[in-house]
Amino acid sequence: MRTSTFRTIGIAVAALALALTTACGGDDDKATSGSSKSAGASSTGPSAKDVLTAAVKDLNSSTYGYVMKIPEGTFTGSIDPAGKQQVKVDGVAAGGVKYTIEGIALGADYYFKTSIPTTGINAKKWYKLDRSKIKKDAIIGLIEAKDPTVSQGFVARVGTATQSGPTTITGTYDLTGGGDLGIDDAAVLQALGDKAKAAPFTATLDGQHLVSLKITVPAYGTVAEQALTVDYTGHGQPVAVAAPKAADVMAAPAAVYGLLNG
Repeated sequence: MRTSTFRTIGIAVAALALALTTACGGDDDKATSGSSKSAGASSTGPSAKDVLTAAVKDLNSSTYGYVMKIPEGTFTGSIDPAGKQQVKVDGVAAGGVKYTIEGIALGADYYFKTSIPTTGINAKKWYKLDRSKIKKDAIIGLIEAKDPTVSQGFVARVGTATQSGPTTITGTYDLTGGGDLGIDDAAVLQALGDKAKAAPFTATLDGQHLVSLKITVPAYGTVAEQALTVDYTGHGQPVAVAAPKAADVMAAPAAVYGLLNG
C-alpha cells in the first residue's frame, strides 16, 4: 500500500523548512476488492463496473493529461505510454509551507526542479538526474509513475456501481486502502467508521474514456466533507513533453540526490 505522496513529501518539506528557519534566525495503492454487488446500466448490457473497468484500462493505452486534487495539494501532468511524461506538484506541508516539484521523463532522461528549501538547490534550475543514484521512490516516483493518478487500483476498491446516465457512473468507494485517493490516518478512519468503506463517488465518461472522477470523503467530527478529484483531458492527443532549455539545465549535485534519497 502506498501512503499519500503529499503526506510523505510534506513531512520532509516541513522538516527542511524548519531547519532553514532555525539556521537563518521535500507503489500503487494496494487494491482491495469491494464485496458489494455492482448494478449494471441495464439487464442486458455490461454492468456499470465493467464499463468503468474498460474506461480505466484505456488510460494505460493512450496519451492523456490529468489534474488530480486532494486536500494536501495538486498534481498536474501529461502521460505518453511511449516513454514521455511530465508532472508538476503544488503542495502545502505542515505549518502552511508551500512547495512545488516538477519532473520530466524522456525515456532514460530525467529532469527535476523544486522549490523545496534546501541548501545547494536552485529553485530556478532544472537538474538532469542519474537515475542509478536515486534509491528511494517517494519523489522520483512522481516523475516516472506509469499510473500517476492510481486509476488502475480504483475499480478494485469500488463497492457498488450504477450507471445513472450515458456518461455517468455513481457508487461507493473504499477509502481504507490509503494512498492519494484514500486515507492512511488511523484516527480519521476510526472517526469515519463504516462510512470509510462506502464513500460516494461519481465517474464521468466520454465514450470509452474516463473524463473525471470525484470521491467524497464524508464529514467526521468537526471536519467538513472533502473531495478527491481527478480530471482527464486530451485522450489520444499528442503530448508536448520536451527537455528544458539547455541554458536552464545543470547536472544534479549531491544536494539534489540527498533530497531525493532523504
